[in-house]
Amino acid sequence: MRQKTIRGVAWVDFAVTLPFALPFVAEALIALIYLLDRWLGFGTPAVLFEMGPLAMMFVHIMGVLGVVWALARLRIPSLLLARIDALARLAVAALIVYAVTEGATPVLWLFVVTEIGGSAVQFAVLRDK
Repeated sequence: MRQKTIRGVAWVDFAVTLPFALPFVAEALIALIYLLDRWLGFGTPAVLFEMGPLAMMFVHIMGVLGVVWALARLRIPSLLLARIDALARLAVAALIVYAVTEGATPVLWLFVVTEIGGSAVQFAVLRDK
């Protein structure tokens, strides 16, 4: 059951981070996030800084690292990797909260919920040792 849960979280991560690793797909996904922002009535400015090639390079690097990390946990669904992932998710959630407080779209709260949720699921698996 533990390995199945660790792999399940990794599959979700794979699905969520793969689009960010792919040029053109990442740009479309970011545009979709801002479309959702407008649809929900937040009206967050879409460009707080230029989303040029340098910024998109970092988006793609984040996507590649997310995919590789997910593949590692799919291949080796160990408790150690689950613990590392659960802790890293809390750090990522904190960074997203910081971004929102600095003016990023409140749509990102959805990502905070998924990060904390994934962390809680894996901490539960670790607790069941």
